[in-house]
Amino acid sequence: MTFIGRRSLRAAVAGALLATGFVLGTATAHAAAEDPRATRHEGNASTCADAKLAGSILTSPDDYTYTRGKLEDDQYLDILTVSPDITVTGIVVKGGNAYNVYEPGKLGLPDSPPWTDLRAPVTGQNDNIPQLSHWFVCGTEKTTTTTTTASSTTGTETTTTTASSATSSTVVSTTSQSSVGTSSSSAAGGAVATTSGGPKATTQNAEELAYTGFDGGWLIALGAALVLGGAALVFVVRARRKA
Repeated sequence: MTFIGRRSLRAAVAGALLATGFVLGTATAHAAAEDPRATRHEGNASTCADAKLAGSILTSPDDYTYTRGKLEDDQYLDILTVSPDITVTGIVVKGGNAYNVYEPGKLGLPDSPPWTDLRAPVTGQNDNIPQLSHWFVCGTEKTTTTTTTASSTTGTETTTTTASSATSSTVVSTTSQSSVGTSSSSAAGGAVATTSGGPKATTQNAEELAYTGFDGGWLIALGAALVLGGAALVFVVRARRKA
């Protein structure tokens, strides 16, 4: 009986040690199960300001896409893509009495998605991973700066005026009267500008007008000769009478 009692005692002690080691090992494993990519916070956060993250809560699928993440059912969340004009400042994942904050580019989380296996902190006496109670993504819109460079080009504008059929280098200034009483005057080397609707005249036109004066020079000479002839005749007649 004594021999059997000792063997039973040894078996009991060995079993107790094994059980203790199993419990300690399980507790150590759960304690190390916290996600090293996240920062744990006790309590609750429902806004980006609560989680001390910049920006506002983004919406899916306009700002990002994801898989899993079903509340009160899934334990994990995967953010797959983010819109090019959005900068994600953090992801808040809550379950139980605490929440995790994931920030891109920190604690080993990549700068850009995909971000997989995001979860809430462990909870309870057994350090279980709880189901998701709520989660949200915070971010801001990217701003672009446009620089406009204005260039100025100075050019020389050359205007060439050609007067056709000009016969004189004298500058002629002509005023044309329109039907409504307005006039315009312009000067050009041998060319005259006229207003629309008024009479059109040029130097050449003026030179080609018909001559309407009286050309009677020969008649005047003939009359003078007759007068002189008459005077001579009178003088001869008087001279004879005196003789």
